[in-house]
Amino acid sequence: MIKQSKNPNATANYKISGPDAKITDGVLRSDRFKDIYFSSENGLAEARHVFVEGTNLAALLNSNDHLVIAETGFGTGLNFLAVMDLVEKSATNCTIDYISFEAYPLDKELAFEARKPFSELQRNSILLKKLWPEHWACTHHRLFLQDRIHLHLHYGDALLEMKQLNFKANIWFLDGFSPAKNKELWTENIFTQISRLSASKATIASFSVAALVKDGLRKVGFKIEKKRGFGKKREMLTGYYTAGLPRYYSHSDKKVIIIGAGIAGASIAHGLRATNIAHIVVEASETIASGASGNPVGLQGPQLMAAPHPSMQMSLACFSYARELAFQHGVVLHKGLISLHYPEKQGKRQRKMAEQEWPNELVEEADARQLSQIANLAIEQDGFFQSAGQLIDPSKFTKKMLDGSEVLLGVSISSLVKTKGRWELTTTAGSILTATDIVLCIGAGLPKFLEKFSLPSLNLQVTSGQLSFLPKNTTLNNLSVGLQFGGYLTPMINGKQVLGASFDLSATTQVTQRGHNYNISLLPDALQKQILDTYQLQGRVSKRLASQDRWPLVGDWHDTIHLFSALGSRGLTNAPLLGLILARKIAHRPPGLEKNIMKIIDPHRFAIRATRTKSRRKSI
Repeated sequence: MIKQSKNPNATANYKISGPDAKITDGVLRSDRFKDIYFSSENGLAEARHVFVEGTNLAALLNSNDHLVIAETGFGTGLNFLAVMDLVEKSATNCTIDYISFEAYPLDKELAFEARKPFSELQRNSILLKKLWPEHWACTHHRLFLQDRIHLHLHYGDALLEMKQLNFKANIWFLDGFSPAKNKELWTENIFTQISRLSASKATIASFSVAALVKDGLRKVGFKIEKKRGFGKKREMLTGYYTAGLPRYYSHSDKKVIIIGAGIAGASIAHGLRATNIAHIVVEASETIASGASGNPVGLQGPQLMAAPHPSMQMSLACFSYARELAFQHGVVLHKGLISLHYPEKQGKRQRKMAEQEWPNELVEEADARQLSQIANLAIEQDGFFQSAGQLIDPSKFTKKMLDGSEVLLGVSISSLVKTKGRWELTTTAGSILTATDIVLCIGAGLPKFLEKFSLPSLNLQVTSGQLSFLPKNTTLNNLSVGLQFGGYLTPMINGKQVLGASFDLSATTQVTQRGHNYNISLLPDALQKQILDTYQLQGRVSKRLASQDRWPLVGDWHDTIHLFSALGSRGLTNAPLLGLILARKIAHRPPGLEKNIMKIIDPHRFAIRATRTKSRRKSI
């Protein structure tokens, strides 16, 4: 129906290749690497012998509250399932961050088929299939076993990804294809990164006893020995890291107060539950999601760009997580989004993207006739169809994300002081709340809060956005998917068709005719004509907060006060994962996003840039 643009001279390729794998004689093989994924004798027994037993995992689970397991080569996910199985069968309370790298991800159906012989893993194998990520070149995050295991799955070149990460692994599974057939995963540079990313006494295991593996690991600080291999393979490698520092991990005394119960507050609450940190949510309003998070409908889709940028990688990772979470919570209202080559600025950017290679579910080029068929509405512009995009119920999503967290409504903060290492917050009702950490999720209220309590300020912009609710008697009601064009238009959902959103520098909270007129003006001319001047439109207004560069503010700000704000128009897409990332940072766990992404969301980035600029000027 729709053809994807395929230009051999494209300036960028955002597709990620598969391994050209197939099952032959009951064994999964990669044609690309001419190698098998696991032993033809018994892949699960091999995973247990080489990696689980080879790294002493069972004992480490019983002697640690938290472990970081890192793996080169996710493959079918069999090692991951073997770890899950051991955790389930153990009496341990240990939590795990499982960090894996995969350059050529398998199709979920093929990976599941390859795991079928291991019937004892069937339940978790089905779950892994359900949560298996799309083939998008980013980091995919998934939670398992009631959040006890956090999977960080990096799709892309392992060396490039490792260089952008900061974590200290307690355990390494080296499980790429054999060094003779997949040299990229067994280089000196890879071993150097493994060393940098290892905690003291980190254990390591590999099926390979090739000299370059033994020598490479010894050179970077591992004590290596050969042990009996699995099945017909005589030997395997195990060892431990002799350098490095112990990894600090302790959050038993942590208690966090979250101020704000919109999508940001709900997302950090979700993240803190997932990292088992005590917390309470305080909201000045009498309702959850009283601001933009209470809109009747919202879009979930990534911010794509023609030129590579960390913000796009962040957006893809966030979309992967938020999209799956929305499915789990049953808040998806409509699937699929159309993005028109309109207005001219957006059209120019998207036409450039059309010359590049993208996953079909993110960018599928279509002409006006094809889009009209998809939309069930006459459209005069060409554009993209994004089958992965969706419309969700923001209020329901926010409330679902707060399930399991204590929320105090109608409570404002009148004083804030730190005494003996803990914050004391006095409420307007006279009660006192204490915490080790505070997360500010108050959106447009952030500038006044910082000023009121004499906290360091930021250059922030407060605006308002108005939605217009269209009447039920126009041809626009026939729209069957979300439509983007500089603004956005939704199908009729629960009796409302939403057109948005204005950008008002006055930050008014009143629904105005000027706001309606602005929203209508965003529509392509032919669609504007469907809305008559005589219509009396209803609407909804909420305030918004933006940083100087329009990227979010996520991270430490002052002492143990953290910011989680300025999420902009993509809060429903970006907030869930960014909340989890911030919670992991508070818990001293690996955050799970690359350093170049963490830099662009760091609230201190403006001061850092200013210092660098000043330093450069002095050197001239």
